[in-house]
Amino acid sequence: MDILVIGRGPSVVESGIAQLRAQGFSAHGAIADDDALAALDAEPVDYLLIGGGVESDSRDLLIKKAEQHGVSVIEANRKGRDLETYLQEEVFPVLRAKR
Repeated sequence: MDILVIGRGPSVVESGIAQLRAQGFSAHGAIADDDALAALDAEPVDYLLIGGGVESDSRDLLIKKAEQHGVSVIEANRKGRDLETYLQEEVFPVLRAKR
């Protein structure tokens, strides 16, 4: 299962990728829309994880592209939680259910 993480903060994206990989998932990331769109076109991606800081116009564009490729989308809503807690509570259960 390959996961593409898009966010605006390089350190947050890198941390998310590291945590996904530590759980056995294949993950890569982008901080720019153009890079994420190119990855959706070029690479086999199963999930697109969109960070909470991604603007609504960008979010809409990314979701549309993901849908064109049959990629499932997870939109971050951390609700004040740190990244690790958010991933443990919201993202990993979804990904594990699809393994």
